[in-house]
Amino acid sequence: MQTVVTLENIHKGFKDGEAFHQVLNDVNLQLHQGQTVALTGPSGSGKSTLLNIIAGFEIPDSGKLQLVNSRADLTDTQQWQDKQWSVFRRRALGVVFQQFNLLTPLNVKDNIAFSLSLDNHKWSSWCDELCQQLGLTALLNRHVESLSGGQQQRVAIARALAHKPALLLADEPTGNLDEQAGMQVMSLLTRLAKQSNTCILMVTHSEQCAEFMQTRWHLQQGQIVETHSTAKHQ
Repeated sequence: MQTVVTLENIHKGFKDGEAFHQVLNDVNLQLHQGQTVALTGPSGSGKSTLLNIIAGFEIPDSGKLQLVNSRADLTDTQQWQDKQWSVFRRRALGVVFQQFNLLTPLNVKDNIAFSLSLDNHKWSSWCDELCQQLGLTALLNRHVESLSGGQQQRVAIARALAHKPALLLADEPTGNLDEQAGMQVMSLLTRLAKQSNTCILMVTHSEQCAEFMQTRWHLQQGQIVETHSTAKHQ
């Protein structure tokens, strides 16, 4: 099974005035193609920081981060410049945020196709399949501001999966949805990721959402202290 992420001895802390807060403390993990993981833990435990390091939005203080590159090989990111990070995000990474982060001047179809256009790719039959399964086919010409929260999150999922990324990072993807819409979104997200063999690492506080993932990692005091299988919905 192909490895898409490896973290070795990752440390990360932040200064707050004179105080220093150690957020991640010697984190080691691997993520593999098709694997789905729920990352849980109390607020401030470093869950979002860990996602941001993997996405290249934050740099670890020390440790080694290896990511799958455009040739499907693992590469040490220590020497990556903006160009290498950009290629990784366009070709191998999808991100789903709690706040949706859609491009409001654009309609649904243009939002979904945005990540494709960055890499000079066109709309594909996979995009049609995503829209059909996410219930977006009839909404493609609608502006995203006119959609409900659940519909907007479905657009965000379609955009994140349109280029069939090796890795999907999701940060509280149902946090702004009611329970019913959240469970529908999770069911669709995991099913579509399975179809494209995409690895998911999802930050969540929801027990119900965590149960959609194959495995749960618990982050506390900067370390992954507990791992076990969940996957009631697999």
